[in-house]
Amino acid sequence: MKATILSVLSIILVVVLVIGNIHWKIPSESPLSKSDPTESANTEVENKVPYFSLDYYLSFAKSWPENAQKVLENKLTEKQSFHILLVGSDAIGNQDLGLITPLKEALANKYDQYVTIESIVYDGTTSDYVKNEAYEALIDKKPDMVIFEPFLLHDNREKFDTSKTLLNINKVINATKQELPDVTFILMPAHQLYDANLYPMQVSDIEKYATAQDIPFWNHWEVWPDGKDEKVKDYYNELADNTSMANEQGFELWSNYLTKKLISE
Repeated sequence: MKATILSVLSIILVVVLVIGNIHWKIPSESPLSKSDPTESANTEVENKVPYFSLDYYLSFAKSWPENAQKVLENKLTEKQSFHILLVGSDAIGNQDLGLITPLKEALANKYDQYVTIESIVYDGTTSDYVKNEAYEALIDKKPDMVIFEPFLLHDNREKFDTSKTLLNINKVINATKQELPDVTFILMPAHQLYDANLYPMQVSDIEKYATAQDIPFWNHWEVWPDGKDEKVKDYYNELADNTSMANEQGFELWSNYLTKKLISE
């Protein structure tokens, strides 16, 4: 009898040991012992979020107009992008040869996604622009800053009196500010020309207007050869239709100047 009982107990012991060993090898499904995959994914995402420094981005904007710096600070605080719009005649070029591509790359490199830029090219005079209310396309972009080359060479070819150009510029700025009161305008000329007579005077008049109206005027001619120096002809090309456009060297001068204005090192 005792032998039978001992045999049964031995069998039970073996079964218990086997079951215990199997249970040990099976992973527990308890929330306390198993990590939540969602939680792990969230932790991984958080670890990849780049460090954000308001002062870091603002430090690059020290040359901006004061109002634009304030708007940038507000945008950065809300983690929103500050949008710049480059508006001008065909003198500002295009994606392949012009200002927009080098400026876009430079801004993205320093401000990441927090400062963006795009361009609008208008083929006409300032009077055409106002008469056709083409500035509505500008307003629709909702820019925070507008860098405006006011189609000066087109006005020059039509022999516009500078007062007419200035009146049109004023209308564009006022119409835009009615819709976008916090927008900052910056004026600039088109490319330099060799031995021009009326053109430099028109640029000077626009600069005086800008000063009187407290509008920044970014005169990139400062980095070009003087208009009386034949070397300036190395920086633009004369075109078949009696017009001209900056060449690769000219756009490099021009875009580097604007980059230094938009990005303080």
